[in-house]
Amino acid sequence: MIRVLILSGSNNHEWKQTTPQLERIFSQSGLFQYQVSNQPDTLRTVHLASFDVIVSNWNSWPENDLRWPEETESALLQFIKDGGGFVTFHASSSVFYKWPEFKKISTAAWVMDTTGHGNILPVNVKIQDIGHTITRGMASFYIQDELWVNAEVNTNFTVLGTATNAELAEKDIEDQPAIMVSKYGKGRIFHTILGHDARTMRNQGFITLMLRGTEWAATGSVSQTIPQELQAEYNTEGEFNWVETDSSFALLKGQNIIWKYNFNEMHGKPFFHPIMLGRNNLTCVSPDDHPWHLGQWFSWKYINGVNYWEYMNANYQSEGVTEIRNIEIIPNADFSADINLDIVYHPIEGENVMAENRIIKVSPPPENGNLSMEYTFSFEALVDSVDLNRTPIIGEPGGQSWGGYSGLSIRFNQDFMDPQYISGWGEDNDVSGKAGDWLYMGFTGLDGNTVGSVIMTDPDSQLEGNAWYAINDRNLPFFYFSPACIYYEPVLLLKGEKLELKYRVEHLSGLADKRNLEKTFREYKLKNK
Repeated sequence: MIRVLILSGSNNHEWKQTTPQLERIFSQSGLFQYQVSNQPDTLRTVHLASFDVIVSNWNSWPENDLRWPEETESALLQFIKDGGGFVTFHASSSVFYKWPEFKKISTAAWVMDTTGHGNILPVNVKIQDIGHTITRGMASFYIQDELWVNAEVNTNFTVLGTATNAELAEKDIEDQPAIMVSKYGKGRIFHTILGHDARTMRNQGFITLMLRGTEWAATGSVSQTIPQELQAEYNTEGEFNWVETDSSFALLKGQNIIWKYNFNEMHGKPFFHPIMLGRNNLTCVSPDDHPWHLGQWFSWKYINGVNYWEYMNANYQSEGVTEIRNIEIIPNADFSADINLDIVYHPIEGENVMAENRIIKVSPPPENGNLSMEYTFSFEALVDSVDLNRTPIIGEPGGQSWGGYSGLSIRFNQDFMDPQYISGWGEDNDVSGKAGDWLYMGFTGLDGNTVGSVIMTDPDSQLEGNAWYAINDRNLPFFYFSPACIYYEPVLLLKGEKLELKYRVEHLSGLADKRNLEKTFREYKLKNK
């Protein structure tokens, strides 16, 4: 394990949010163990000796002339000279303006009257040095970030990548150095100007750079593989093939996943993740804000007052159990697939209250890269009464503007930018709580291209309480939507009564067109007649 010391406790960039995000990045990699110091000025040589690399999320802005005690400054310099790694990002290099030696181990600081930035926009990060250990094999990508212009340049640093955005391009301003490395004695230093806030730090490009840059700074090499969506040598050739384990089933093309269905594993419910359209992974699983969000999945909220939606603890366990009794996956010759599940619902310690048969038909992967999935859910009450319920809405006792409203849902990748809606009822902004046959949500993806998904509901299986529940929080980011089947009205099933729900999901590459979406819905509607 690589031992990381994170310097924190002061920063003009919301360190109480960004340091926990750093911790998540390192802990989820499995390669690092970390410790956080919120009082880095108290560190001495003896404290640094047990670490391989220091990652700084600390600055004292606007107290730019602040210095650490001489013992701390000497300890840091000696740590790097002796072979320790040093990593800074975004504003953590804007510090110690009166410490000449720090200028030798840092770059891209904010210079008053020279450095500036525009709006937070999609930033195009371009990998320039494909031979360096950190960036070898890594593709260029987009990230929602605050791009600094004319930051301080330390000529001892080698530039591995640059960045630009639409504002700079309009003004014909050259690309800015964005990924940089240097050496100091036996030590290695990595810096990126990316990482303005916790939202930015959830981007897969930033995560990959930080992990690879930190490993290189600590060891001089990089053992981690680059995520599929960021591989420069993205293999679009190769043959389609199936890969099956005891908890997943996936379609691959060459070495690249097209889609993967996960079941009987720690998250407690079956779900699709990843779903890839070219370089873009549409889904995310267990984000830190809502760990029970599982890519593309179905869940009830309350069944007879028992919560099947949220987890109770860090072990991904809900009060109610969604138990798969049987699963049959049929791979077809055209690389479509049929997935059939028998599911029962019950409290952790209790009898089965409801049974479900779920049928999912996944289309062959067409040449245009789009992907279609059709769902049929059949539920049956096994006890005297089954109350399918949800979080109270505004206007009801205890009503909330948030909560689980049950149904088929998609939680979109946190890499995405520029969200947009297209609805089947003509409203493309305030769509939550509205009834309608279909809804599209689209984005600018990690590679700068447009991708998105539309969910269509079969009119004959829509419930009286059906309405769309959608979240478009660009700051977190939090992009989610669902044709919430009991948004306005819960459902009561008596023993033996059945409920059927049908949906079609289309995952689309490129700009979506309302006329084509409506045409696809009409075809789906006619097919189910």
